[in-house]
Amino acid sequence: MLTRKINMTLSSFLKKLTFFELLVSVLTILQLYHFCILFSNYSFPMPLLYGPLFWAMYQYLSKKSEAVIKRDLLLGNIPFVFFVTWYLILGDTFDWAYFEWYLPVMILVQIGYPLVILFRLKGTRSKTEGFVLLKQLMALGMGIFLFVGAVFLKHYMQVDLFMGINPIHAIAVAMVFSLFMLVNYMYSRFHAVEQDSAVGPVAEVPVVPADAGLLTHCGGELVRAMEVDRLFLDSKLSLDKLSNHIGIAKNIISHYLHDQLQLTYYEWLATYRIRHAKEILTEFGSEYKIEAVAHSSGFSSKTTFNRYFKERVGVLPSTYREQSSFT
Repeated sequence: MLTRKINMTLSSFLKKLTFFELLVSVLTILQLYHFCILFSNYSFPMPLLYGPLFWAMYQYLSKKSEAVIKRDLLLGNIPFVFFVTWYLILGDTFDWAYFEWYLPVMILVQIGYPLVILFRLKGTRSKTEGFVLLKQLMALGMGIFLFVGAVFLKHYMQVDLFMGINPIHAIAVAMVFSLFMLVNYMYSRFHAVEQDSAVGPVAEVPVVPADAGLLTHCGGELVRAMEVDRLFLDSKLSLDKLSNHIGIAKNIISHYLHDQLQLTYYEWLATYRIRHAKEILTEFGSEYKIEAVAHSSGFSSKTTFNRYFKERVGVLPSTYREQSSFT
């Protein structure tokens, strides 16, 4: 039973995977592989892959189209394709000419992308999980770059900047931190989907017919429960709890929502929560953190709030707040 639940949650998670989360997943896999070969192979041009991936993540958060992101990702990986081809041709043969070209390109990629992204992120006030993750990765990437440069200087020029300390060990520690951040981000997304699955829409098929009068009465009671009693602020408001509150069977409620409003229970509930959140964001602006707005509106997590808000309003809550401040 537990295995089945996990499989269902995983299936739901994969279906809801955004392009940004796909990029995070690819980056996690690449870093795991890089970590495995870190102590045995300094020559494979893995570092050239990270910059274009970071840029793609930034473009997604900046609302660029997927077509533009994929185009730039393809162009950005041309150096990697070039050097990996050269590397495969060399095999186990040492060729200083390879490093004379690879080293400056690697340095440019390793430091160029993070600097540009950090500079652009400096002007944004967004505190969404994606932006926070990217800022942390860029800062960590700058540190890793210093140690990568030290590895090449020590290995190929016999210049020891760290006076006996092996920079590979420092890179390994930094990569562990990076992997922890990536895995933690993906786990938080999985946990949010798991929460949605636990309290999310279930089969809402009426088992008895409902006449027009009963449906009209149901609609009135639902409006009263939401707009007068404001039950939507309860993050644990289930269909059963709502049914008990208004004294109408849950199958009648489901029938009304589906037949009259073409909404599931949780879609309908989200409309009231989003409306309330918009009022808070418009009236109080930056006085409240996005997470506080989410909980104040009845959402159990910021991730769920962001997803519902983006689906219904078209922008993330942080963007909506920024737009509201100029109106």
